[in-house]
Amino acid sequence: MPTDFDNLTAELPALRKASLSADADGFFVQEVLRFCSVAGTLLGNSFKLDASASVDERYITHVLTRSLLENYFTVLYLFDDPAQKAARYEELKNSFKESYRKLMTDLSAPTWQKFMQAHQGQLEPADPTWTKAKGLPDVNTMLTALRNNYGDRLSYLYPIYRITSFDTHGRSLGTIFDAVFGKTCNFPVLNLKYAFELVANQYLVVLNDLRKTGVVP
Repeated sequence: MPTDFDNLTAELPALRKASLSADADGFFVQEVLRFCSVAGTLLGNSFKLDASASVDERYITHVLTRSLLENYFTVLYLFDDPAQKAARYEELKNSFKESYRKLMTDLSAPTWQKFMQAHQGQLEPADPTWTKAKGLPDVNTMLTALRNNYGDRLSYLYPIYRITSFDTHGRSLGTIFDAVFGKTCNFPVLNLKYAFELVANQYLVVLNDLRKTGVVP
């Protein structure tokens, strides 16, 4: 029996034919393509995506999954309330502008001048007219703003997001645990297959809504 991830990947030809606009709908379509690429790579290779995974596998699978979950929560926030979708997408754009401005400010330091000269033309300059405006709230705040009841979906995926975030920043190395707790400690190895199914299921719901409006053929 096909999984929700199988059903979502079956939609890839239609998604690739979608006319992408620079709005929340276009963001969703591109994120689904990214999700299928990253999650599909993990599922299609020899990675163990459950509690039997090794530490070395976790270094890869947890880090990649964290980025998928962050945008999943953003998609939930954008599409949960149609009346708020455009305004919330503006928050996403504002967050991008602020992050990009900080990136370019950091790289403009004299220390990185040679790098910037070598990559001149590959990085757009930050627009000097950008002003700091309301950006996306933190993930916890986004989730509390949702109108719909996602039940077990969020009660499972948010803890996975927090644990994979810890892994992403290299905080779960055994030596750190040994030093802090004075003993050998365990750290969760997660059932990522189940997480991918929950994400795929919700993406199918949003995709079907967009199909009704003609965004996806």
